[in-house]
Amino acid sequence: MPASAKDSKDAAEAALVAADQQIAYEQQQGNVEKEGQARWQKIVTLKNFSLTEMQAAEAKVQMEWFRKHGQWDYYYRTWQLRANALCALGKLQAALHETQQMLDDAKERDNKLGRAMAYKQIGVIYLNMKQTEPAIEALRHYAELMQDEKGDYASLSNIYYRMAKAYDYDKAFDKELQVTQEWFGFIKEKAAKDPEARTQEYYNSCYLARAAAYIGLENYAQARQALDAAADYARQNNTALGLHHYYKMEARYYLAIGDASKALLYTDSVHLMTSERDDHTEEVRAQALIMLGKGIEAARIYQQLYYEKDSVFGRDARQHLDELNTLFQVDELKTAQQRTKFIYTVVAALTIMLALLILLLFGWRSAIRQKKANEQLRIANERAAASSKMKTEFIRNISHEIRTPLNIVSGFTQVLTSPDMDLTEEEKKDMQERMAENADRITKLVDRMLALSDACSETVIDRRDKTNVRDLASQAIGHSKITAHTRPGNSEATVTFEVEEMEPVTLCTSRLYAVRALAHLLENAVKFTPQGTIRLLAECTDRSVRFIVEDTGIGIPVSESDNIFGEFVQLDSFADGTGIGLTVARSIARRMGGDLWLDTEYVKGARFVFELLRD
Repeated sequence: MPASAKDSKDAAEAALVAADQQIAYEQQQGNVEKEGQARWQKIVTLKNFSLTEMQAAEAKVQMEWFRKHGQWDYYYRTWQLRANALCALGKLQAALHETQQMLDDAKERDNKLGRAMAYKQIGVIYLNMKQTEPAIEALRHYAELMQDEKGDYASLSNIYYRMAKAYDYDKAFDKELQVTQEWFGFIKEKAAKDPEARTQEYYNSCYLARAAAYIGLENYAQARQALDAAADYARQNNTALGLHHYYKMEARYYLAIGDASKALLYTDSVHLMTSERDDHTEEVRAQALIMLGKGIEAARIYQQLYYEKDSVFGRDARQHLDELNTLFQVDELKTAQQRTKFIYTVVAALTIMLALLILLLFGWRSAIRQKKANEQLRIANERAAASSKMKTEFIRNISHEIRTPLNIVSGFTQVLTSPDMDLTEEEKKDMQERMAENADRITKLVDRMLALSDACSETVIDRRDKTNVRDLASQAIGHSKITAHTRPGNSEATVTFEVEEMEPVTLCTSRLYAVRALAHLLENAVKFTPQGTIRLLAECTDRSVRFIVEDTGIGIPVSESDNIFGEFVQLDSFADGTGIGLTVARSIARRMGGDLWLDTEYVKGARFVFELLRD
């Protein structure tokens, strides 16, 4: 059964007192190197006992000491643990800011370890954002930088833990199991080289990841064996962090085999061990409560997860992460260029030799023809690769966009359909509204997928509907639901929506398609305007009507003014949506004889012009 929280607290207090005494002693002796080791050990102690808030605060203090005394290894390791603690506390934006500063600082000092620590934290943040592929890419980049660092077993072992966790998020349990096999090999290899290395913590984490994979594969007998082995190593290591991870996996195991009471007991133990919030543990707790007929408590958990999801994936967080991602990609490109310099040299030499051979055999004319053919093939391959990448991103985005609202609808549905459920009318109404809201998100997504298929067609759209400019604008506003996200319709919104007075001009068009295209532009403006103003106006001439949607949002670079209308294109890869709205809108405009373009002279944000013929 779970260990006493009081015992863990007493052990933590004793360890911290010992650490402070060691720091004071080494300071008195004037041994700066050993004093640095003692200060680092204090940070590790706070981490091992899951004292996350204290860890974040203490790390800042110790970083200043390490910087002042030029102990850069401890400086960057402590910085990474501070960012990680902020991330665990749900302060994602602060964690992103710290990580970006760390990466900039390490580049300025040309410090390999500092860059490695930044990449490690980038991987952690991506995991928190449920972005598996870039998380694994960042972590492998960290491993490459650290592979020559002798004795750094803990950090390298942690990479296997993070990769296993990433595959667990994606429910790729076979890959997760494969990672644990590589992990076991790594631990055994390191233990053989350094018999004095403490491997209990590594084995504990590895067996927990293995248990997670077996639970996902519904192989409960193997999962139980892995959990029992993890328990032995957790008790040998005897840290709050190891026990807290073990309790989380026990809760998951008992929920999977249908023992809700034990699952609930272990989630209680997790809460006693740490103040960190963990979405997965909260979901396990909610499911256990439903199984025990405690639907109201489960509903509160799902409601909290819903609000936290909106907070964590807010526009500010995505914007910071996008900046960090850009830095990551640029730096990675430089590293890749250095790594492949020799390969390019060899390839260039072989190309010259091949060109000479062709010259001897077929002459200059054949060589030129061959060169042109190779160039065309290269361009075709690049286009095919780009197309494949866009489709892969599209499928991944679609999966994420659908999975999130489905999980919320599923959770509330289980609560509402549980027997003997005593819910107030207000609670029922709130759940129904959340379910309707997320069902509407799924419906809109499916509609857009169908619209994309239609947009690929070159069929001319019939313009048989006589409609008023004001009516068309009013219907588009209602279809986009922009007023629910802006003032004055939403008094808490940070964005104001203004509609200028329009002339009551009649035009001949397809009402359905025109409304759909204009609604896409309004939705796009809401998505990329965190604060300020969105305006809708219309300019009428004898020949056409131009609907103009302008905002004070993040804007679009002039160089991307045509690219943004391509299929699946998203300048911000972490923004909600699929990157097809502008594609569909321009297709509609042109198939009705009009056009849609970005006004590149507008510099306060973005301004789109949607032109329709009057006759």
